Amino acid sequence: MVDVVSIVIAVVSLIGSLASAGFTGWISFYIEEHKRRTESKALTNKYRDPLTLSAFDLQSRLFGLVDGNLLVYLLDDSKRALVKSYTAFLVGQYFSWVYIFRRQAQFLRFSTDTKNKELNRIMDSITKEFIDDTPREELFMLWKGQQMAIGEVMTLCEDGQLYCMGFAQFTKRYEDDEDFRQWFKSIDEDILFLDQAIRGNNLEAANKLRRLQHLLIDLVSLLDVSIIASAGYAHPKVHGAQRCRCNDCPGKTATSVLVAGKQNRQEQA
Repeated sequence: MVDVVSIVIAVVSLIGSLASAGFTGWISFYIEEHKRRTESKALTNKYRDPLTLSAFDLQSRLFGLVDGNLLVYLLDDSKRALVKSYTAFLVGQYFSWVYIFRRQAQFLRFSTDTKNKELNRIMDSITKEFIDDTPREELFMLWKGQQMAIGEVMTLCEDGQLYCMGFAQFTKRYEDDEDFRQWFKSIDEDILFLDQAIRGNNLEAANKLRRLQHLLIDLVSLLDVSIIASAGYAHPKVHGAQRCRCNDCPGKTATSVLVAGKQNRQEQA
């Protein structure tokens, strides 16, 4: 009888210990997850605005290149260099803030937060789109290593704080430093190629830039949808292209828009 009681007591004690350990483990996991979410939210809030604005500025430039009349200014000797250098700067500015954000918030990739997962998905899609070298659509083609390198050379540090260089400093280095300018060589050359392609009726040339513009709009919308609303776009995304990874893609061909843009440039020329 004594042995049975001892066994029962031992079993009850074991069950209690396991339950206590399980509860303690669950509490620890909950506290750690809450801490991770709090820290990720703080980091996201800290870098949200510059990342959002850099994505918005870049999508606006792509909008101008593929659906606007920005390429017309390549005919103006006084503005041609600025069209190319400022486009290169906007690409570099975006990569800089992505580099800073990734460096400061690497653990976001492992977060269970739905918004963080969507943020990583969109940013990864933009990275992959730049890498895409599909024939006739390979404009602005940059390997992942090049993207990271551009982000690094565009990033400055002061008092332990990382930030992207301004356009004035970029322009000076772009003009005076050959090694620095080499990172942006493909952007510089591809703007001229895009203009020539559209004039030559190669309507596929802008497809990649259209897909990038869509993904950047998705990124801006996720981080701060009010910026899209305040910009007053009737349709924030340009006409679509095949193989687009964006959310709610317009799904229309770019042919009619590109033809219209080409005619406008020829008339203004």
